[in-house]
Amino acid sequence: MIFLPVVERELRVASRRTRTYYTRMGGAIAAVVIGGWIMLAMQYATPQTIGMTLFKTLGGLILLYAAFEGIRVTADCLSEEKREGTLGLLFLTDLKGYDVVFGKLAANSLASVYGLLGAFPVLAIPLLMGGVSYGEFGRVILTALNLLFLSLSVGMFASASCRNERKAGSTAVLVLLGLMFSPLMVGWWIDNQPGQSFPEVLAVFSPGTAALMAFDPMYGTSRQIYWAAVAVSHVYGWLFLALASFILPRTWQDKAVSSKMTVVQETWRDVSEGALPRRVAFRRLLLDLNPFYWLAARDRIKEKLVWGMLLCAALLWLWGLAEWKDDWINPGTHIVTAIALHTVLKFWIAGEACRRFVEDRRNGAMELMLSTPLSVEEILRGQLQALKRQFAGPVVVVVVLDLLFMMDGLREKWSGDIDAVWVVTCLAGIVVFVYDMVALSWVAMWTGLTSPAINRASGGAISRILVIPWLAWGMLMTGVGIMAASGVFLNLNLPSIPEFFIPLSWLLVSIFNNVFWVKWAKGNLRSRMRDVATQRMGSPGIGIPFLKRLYGKHAGTPPPVPAGNQG
Repeated sequence: MIFLPVVERELRVASRRTRTYYTRMGGAIAAVVIGGWIMLAMQYATPQTIGMTLFKTLGGLILLYAAFEGIRVTADCLSEEKREGTLGLLFLTDLKGYDVVFGKLAANSLASVYGLLGAFPVLAIPLLMGGVSYGEFGRVILTALNLLFLSLSVGMFASASCRNERKAGSTAVLVLLGLMFSPLMVGWWIDNQPGQSFPEVLAVFSPGTAALMAFDPMYGTSRQIYWAAVAVSHVYGWLFLALASFILPRTWQDKAVSSKMTVVQETWRDVSEGALPRRVAFRRLLLDLNPFYWLAARDRIKEKLVWGMLLCAALLWLWGLAEWKDDWINPGTHIVTAIALHTVLKFWIAGEACRRFVEDRRNGAMELMLSTPLSVEEILRGQLQALKRQFAGPVVVVVVLDLLFMMDGLREKWSGDIDAVWVVTCLAGIVVFVYDMVALSWVAMWTGLTSPAINRASGGAISRILVIPWLAWGMLMTGVGIMAASGVFLNLNLPSIPEFFIPLSWLLVSIFNNVFWVKWAKGNLRSRMRDVATQRMGSPGIGIPFLKRLYGKHAGTPPPVPAGNQG
C-alpha cells in the first residue's frame, strides 16, 4: 500500500487546479505592486533606506499572511465533509485518521505555499539595494513558512473538532491568538508585580516572538530566544496535527442526543429564540411582514451578541480609563477605539449578510423558496430587515460615540477657532462607516449566493468594500506626494494642498467605490438570483481571460493521467 495515499491523490488534484497557479501569480503580482509603490513613493531616498523599508514592509505583510492564511483554507475542510456526510466513506476503508488529515492538509496548503513562493523573489530585491543581510532574509522566509505550517495545523485541529463552519473558524482564530498573546500577557502580569521582571522564557512559547525577532534589530538582542521560539512553534504545529489525527475518527459520526442534551438544547433555544409563547407571537408578527424576514431574524441571540460585544468594549475602555486616568482621554485613544469598533462591525455584518444565502443555497432551500410565490424582492427585503434589526441599534450607538469623541477632541478650542481638519476627518469617518455597512450588506448577499463557503463570500465582500478603496486612496496619495516633492505644483503655480484634502479624498474614493459595487450587487441579485440559485453549487474558475490564455485555453481541464497512475 502507498504511504499516505490520500496525500498523493489530493496533490494530484490540487496540481491541476487553475487556482493553484493563479495564487502563485497573485502572490508575485501583489508583491511587485506593493514593492513598486514603496519605491515610487521613496524615489528621493537613498537605495539603502528604500531597501530597508521595502524589506520590512513586505516581510511584515508576508508574516501576517502566513499567520492567518492557513486558518482560512483549512478551518472548514474537515467540518464541511462532516456536514455533507462524505467523511464517513473514507473511514469505511482501512485509512487512518492521519491519512485523511495529511491528505486534506496537502490539498489545501498547496495554493497558500505557492502564494508565499511567488512573493519571496520580490522580497530578495532589497538584498541588491543594501541595508538587508542574507541572514535576515533567510530568517523571514523560515519564519513565514513556519507560521504558515502552524496556522494550517491549527485550522486542521479546529476543523476536526467542530462540525459548524463558524465555530471551526472562531476556534482556530482564538487558539492561534491565544498561543501568540497568552504567554506575553502572563509575562507582562509578572513584570508588573513588585520586585519581578519579565521572564524571557515565556516569550519562547509565543509564535509572535519569532515573527518579531526575525528582523536584525530584534534578532541581535537574543538569538537563542528566536531559535527556541521557532522550534516551539514548529512543535505546536505537529502537536495540533497529531490531535487532529486522533480526534477525527472519533468525531465524524452523528451521535445520539441524550436526554440531558435535549434539555440543554431546549434551554438554549429558549435563550436564543425566546420561550414558546414569545416565539409564536414573534413568528406571527414577522410572517405577516415578510416570511424571509422571520427566517433570517428568528435566532434572536445574534442581536444580543452584538450588544454584548459593545458592552465588553465599553468595560475594556472604562478599565483603561481607570488604569491611566487623564492619559487615556486623548484623540489617539478615540481614533483607535473608533477604528476597532468600526472594523468589528463591518466584518460582522459581512459574515451575517452572506451566511443565510450560503447555507440556503448549499442545502437547496434557496431554490425551494424561489419556487414559492415569494419574490426576489421580498427575499432581499427580508434579509435587509433582519440585518437592520441586528445592527441598526449598535451602529447608532457607535455613531453617537464617534460624535462624542469628535466633541471631546475640540474641548480645548471652544474659545478659539474650530479645528476643521479634525471635524472633517471625524465626519468623513462616520459617513464612510455607515455607507460601508450598507454596501457590505448588498455585496455580501451576492457573494453569498455565488460562493460555496461563508469565509469566501464574506472575504469577497470585504475585499471589494474595504480593501480596494484603501489601495486606490493610497495610490492617489502616493501620486500627490510625488508631485509635491518634485515641484510640479510650484511649476504650475498651483496653491499648496489644503490639510483637509486627505480626509476628503478618502471620503470621495470610498463613496465612489461603494456606489459602483452596490449597483453591481443590486443588479446581479435582481436579475440573476433565480438563475444562480438553480445552478449546481461549485467553485468556478476565476475566469480572467489573459490568465486563461497564458495557461492555455484548456487551463481548467485536468490533464490526462498516465496509464501507470490510473486509479
